[in-house]
Amino acid sequence: MKHVFLDTNVLVDFAIEDRPGNSVAKQIIAAACSKKLMAYTSTQSLVDLTYFYTKSHKDLKQSVGGFLQDLRKHIKVCDTCKGHLDMATSNYYYDFEDAVQTSIAIDNCCDLIISGDKGFDGTFGPPVVSPDEFCREYFVE
Repeated sequence: MKHVFLDTNVLVDFAIEDRPGNSVAKQIIAAACSKKLMAYTSTQSLVDLTYFYTKSHKDLKQSVGGFLQDLRKHIKVCDTCKGHLDMATSNYYYDFEDAVQTSIAIDNCCDLIISGDKGFDGTFGPPVVSPDEFCREYFVE
């Protein structure tokens, strides 16, 4: 079973129907729900997700808690700790936030990082693949 780290943009694409990456993100989350892969993300990604979700779903602000609880049933949410910040500080080249995400992926033995960010700073850690690339090359039906 693949262990994958989901960057924030994959979760945002999943949550917001009119985003271009919605259908691919839904495939990835469906694979996690059916235990075809083990998905991880960070607490920071969920915080950022709630910002985008409530911004685009102003009428659903009350339901964001339920949405996150449902998502957390299928995705392991990893806390960011001092060790992740230290590893990121020592290893990042372009983007500190990406380095923190990478540190969490390393700490959780993830095989891949899935990110729609074409500029994701993957200078250390597991390979970074786009959601489309993941579905084409790694998705097992």
